[in-house]
Amino acid sequence: MTAATLSRPIVERRRSLWKEVARHWVDYLFISPFFITFAIFKLYPLLWALQLSFSQWRGFGPMKFVGLENYRVVLKDPYIVQSLVNTLQFAYILLPTGIFLSIVLAVFLNLRTLPGRGVFRTIYFLPYVTSSVIVAIVFTMLFDDHMGWVNRGLEAVGLEPVPWLRGSPWAAKWVVIILTHWGGLGYNVLLFLGGLQAIDNELYEAARIDGASEWQIFWRITLPLLYPIVFFLTVIATIGLMNMFNQPFMLTDGGPRGATTTLMLRLYDLGIGGQRFGDASAFGFLIGLLVVVISIIQIRVLRRES
Repeated sequence: MTAATLSRPIVERRRSLWKEVARHWVDYLFISPFFITFAIFKLYPLLWALQLSFSQWRGFGPMKFVGLENYRVVLKDPYIVQSLVNTLQFAYILLPTGIFLSIVLAVFLNLRTLPGRGVFRTIYFLPYVTSSVIVAIVFTMLFDDHMGWVNRGLEAVGLEPVPWLRGSPWAAKWVVIILTHWGGLGYNVLLFLGGLQAIDNELYEAARIDGASEWQIFWRITLPLLYPIVFFLTVIATIGLMNMFNQPFMLTDGGPRGATTTLMLRLYDLGIGGQRFGDASAFGFLIGLLVVVISIIQIRVLRRES
């Protein structure tokens, strides 16, 4: 069989592809803005950052190719380990407590006997659509070490004030956790409310006829039927928590003593603060690889349990 014979099917496929494009050129014209925008604002920066991760660059002048040196430097950075531990601690606390609180609030807001259900649903969802900067300012006023309203309340009842944001590492972490829950619970509750309202009431009626208690109905019917939402939120929330930046940056700036420095905050310090753009790009791709690995493991474990 000659080379011309082998290449003939390839040429025919290319011709058929161009014929298909020419036949539906109007359709492709309407969807082209998405691909153009994606190529300019997503694909090109991603490829440029990949090139930058193998180079040294201070923001001006030519790039200097250094190979894997940036990755080696990043992996030996002691602050990277601390930021990874902090991020995993936040994820370990926020993920299960967020799912639990969201289910409890959704079940509460789904009660037909609850007066003013629409008002309460709006109140719980408002933090999600409120500017995170404004919420951070309010939390700073609440938990300020010297003039915060929380410490004023503690002093009013005879208790010692707590250095929430600048003195105690664990206190600062809990303030960040509270702020994260405050801003994210509304979205989770909304999804669980949709899942609860999609459950057929005949299942509950049949279970009550068979003598099942409300607790048994929740564990045997409600929770298993909400598992797809739990699956989705677990994966999505983990990705979001591994990219956590706004809350510690606006409240504590990574302090005290690096106790609230997350992976993305350390990435910001490398790139914007230290102008080590090559190291920051390498660190960004390592974070992306870590997120992909964790997500794959979660998906496999959750699918196996389902």
